[in-house]
Amino acid sequence: QEKGAAATGEELVSYLRDAHAIEAQSLQLLTAARPLAGAESLTAAFSDHVDVTREHLRLLEGRLQARGSGPSRLQDYALRAGAINLTAFFAAQPDTPIKLAGFAFAFEHLEIAAYELLRRIAERAGDPTTASIAAGICGEEREAASRIATTWNDAMDVSLEKVGVVLGAGGDPLGAGRA
Repeated sequence: QEKGAAATGEELVSYLRDAHAIEAQSLQLLTAARPLAGAESLTAAFSDHVDVTREHLRLLEGRLQARGSGPSRLQDYALRAGAINLTAFFAAQPDTPIKLAGFAFAFEHLEIAAYELLRRIAERAGDPTTASIAAGICGEEREAASRIATTWNDAMDVSLEKVGVVLGAGGDPLGAGRA
């Protein structure tokens, strides 16, 4: 039983490090994505989530410190490097705004999954503080995903304009209806 509790605690540190690395990548992506977003609503969603993401990093660092550990520099570096490559990819796309919105929405769901798993391992490790923090952050990530989803029409309109699609009244190409 004692070995099981220690192993669960070690796993909790691993999950905390994973969440920290994902948040570090998110911060890099949000910061780099703002000038590429195109649609004001998407830019605002990214800008508003930057400070929230910094707070998530602070909370995770506090939980790692409370468990006698710290972030994994290797994981953080690897994921931040990946964020730079993704930013370059999006910058090269003519329809960047909508692709960026879709990717950001998917990335928020990756974060949601990470926090659902973190909450569960924290509960099993007997760490209600980490479990509560994970649940709270998970809720904020769900809100961020929902907000990004509200930008899809704006991001699509900007993307279509960038590739030369002429939009009629109401933003519909050639007067077509919008679903």
